[in-house]
Amino acid sequence: MTHAGVLAGTFGGHALPGGMLILWALYWAVQEKVGPTNGATRRSLESNPYVPAGKVVLAVLGALIEIPGEGWYPQDVMMNWEHVTMYAAFGLTGVVDLLAHRRLVSPESTFVAYSAAMANAGFLFWAHSSHGGVEGLTHGLLALVFFAAALVAMVEVLRPSAGLRWGRIGTQLALGGWFIVGAWLLYRSGWDLADPVREGWTYMVFSWTAMGAATLGLGARLVAGTRSGS
Repeated sequence: MTHAGVLAGTFGGHALPGGMLILWALYWAVQEKVGPTNGATRRSLESNPYVPAGKVVLAVLGALIEIPGEGWYPQDVMMNWEHVTMYAAFGLTGVVDLLAHRRLVSPESTFVAYSAAMANAGFLFWAHSSHGGVEGLTHGLLALVFFAAALVAMVEVLRPSAGLRWGRIGTQLALGGWFIVGAWLLYRSGWDLADPVREGWTYMVFSWTAMGAATLGLGARLVAGTRSGS
């Protein structure tokens, strides 16, 4: 959203979540290399209890940073509270992970919580897409990747397999990558965000980001070898 030609939000406010999502996905990739070989093993989303605790802490910090201050434009206040809501949902996934480690809830519930958090973020960012132009398109594509991640996780609950685990990793890599690339498009590219030609370029850059994430995920899968099962 813009006010008097000024784009709301910051580069860091978009790039930081992207970086965390990429690191989270790469951690999963490492776990696939050292983890169990049975592709159908029922297990929690996070095998290490320290990761859920980190998710809770980071989500709380992210939410606190995004809380709007006095004198903000009403639209900016609404958008930042959407960001706070997104962080809160991911913080709750950490709580569910911790409960699963204590065997108070089932391992499958960790995937359901993750899927719900992704779908929640998708709906929130889809609202951002109503602004139109490159800004709206960037957020609309981001929402679609959130929805894709939610779908992969829900299918993984029903049919756990190594292929779906790697699909989840690849989708999250694309999500984190688009957060960062989108931040560059909006805040560092110098583009005219209302230019229809730039909207066309946005679709192409998104395609490049998705292909890059797929390549990175495939490379990680090859490095992991047969340890991740079939």
